[in-house]
Amino acid sequence: MIAGMSPADDRALFRNFNYRSDAEYVVRVAKIMLTPIGIWPLYGGDSTFDKIKYYLQTSIVFCLMCFLLVPHIIYTFFDAEDLTRYMKVIAAQVFSLLGILKFWTMIINKKDIKCCLEEMEIQYRDVETEEDRLVMMKNAKVGRQFTMIYMGLLYGGALPYHIIMPLVAEKIVREDNTTHLPLPYLSNYVFFVVEDSPFYEILFVVQIVFSTMILSTNCGVYSLISSCVMHACCLFEVARKRIETLLVGGTDNLHDQFRWIITHHLKALRYVEMIENSLNIVFLSEMVGCTIIICFLEYGVLKEWEDNQMFGVIIYFILVISIFVNVFTLSTIGDRLKEESIKIGEASYSIDWYMIPTKNVNSLMMVMIRSNRPATLTAAKMFDISLQSFCEVCKTSMAYLNFIRMVTT
Repeated sequence: MIAGMSPADDRALFRNFNYRSDAEYVVRVAKIMLTPIGIWPLYGGDSTFDKIKYYLQTSIVFCLMCFLLVPHIIYTFFDAEDLTRYMKVIAAQVFSLLGILKFWTMIINKKDIKCCLEEMEIQYRDVETEEDRLVMMKNAKVGRQFTMIYMGLLYGGALPYHIIMPLVAEKIVREDNTTHLPLPYLSNYVFFVVEDSPFYEILFVVQIVFSTMILSTNCGVYSLISSCVMHACCLFEVARKRIETLLVGGTDNLHDQFRWIITHHLKALRYVEMIENSLNIVFLSEMVGCTIIICFLEYGVLKEWEDNQMFGVIIYFILVISIFVNVFTLSTIGDRLKEESIKIGEASYSIDWYMIPTKNVNSLMMVMIRSNRPATLTAAKMFDISLQSFCEVCKTSMAYLNFIRMVTT
């Protein structure tokens, strides 16, 4: 702060000329993941050509996803030799279904998600102090770290699962006594045969590419969620810090300061509501789908261990850890959001409120009362996303695992 100037004057002088690059930093990973498949909300324009290009691109990508998933489901229901093999591959099907669900959620709620991203850029533009900007950037870095850890684990497990495991798996014997490697996704293409070369080798590579596309969808949407929720956390944190320094400059101009605090508190609450309304179906699918995936991956670990396939044990274990990290991170940022929302009320009580003039007490009470109902993320309005829900996922997945082991023994 410049000597001789009040905090309000310092805020009036500050301008964040790098707000575009700051907002770009927050969503860069999600943008890189989602733009190639056409579902990045800020991708394209409003012209007729852009709309045609958007519909064409998303239609092609969806058809490619179905080309991978549908024959895989047909195989597991009609051609799987035993229940054990079916149990080991169903996790990949659920993961692919989650990717398709996220894909359509991004398409259906494109306008709402676009509003979230545009609002984020506006908030970076209107930030009033360098200290507030640093708080926002700190939360953005935390969101990116969550994303990079998840991506590293998921790609580190999923790509070897689809590429290396088919290469080292037991070869399939054809009717003419020739052999070939199993496909990454064991599939039954009803209308044509895929065993002949070079069509088989082409399909092998195509399945890897399409599965990577689904991976990118899951990782991109996860990165977007992490970035937006951590940004919402920083909005509450900025408002809380302003409350904590409310009486530093005396009791003058408290009316304007309370107006700023209440306005920004409401902005933070509305921003969380936008995220919640746009993505609560994704939150529900993540919690339910990951519970199913975890129990089947754990079953895969046990079966590979029984068969003395150490490479398979390692791959399945990495995948289990990546899904656990996914659920834990989602639960952590949901818990962090709720905590930051509650802290505003705690900060209002912790300041020297008895020194506030009577005419301004009602403004402080408004902040306290509203903080009694904290902002939360919910799974389709059914339950809150928190560390408690993570514990429920762990317990439920173990219960499902025990049931599967009873069925298959």
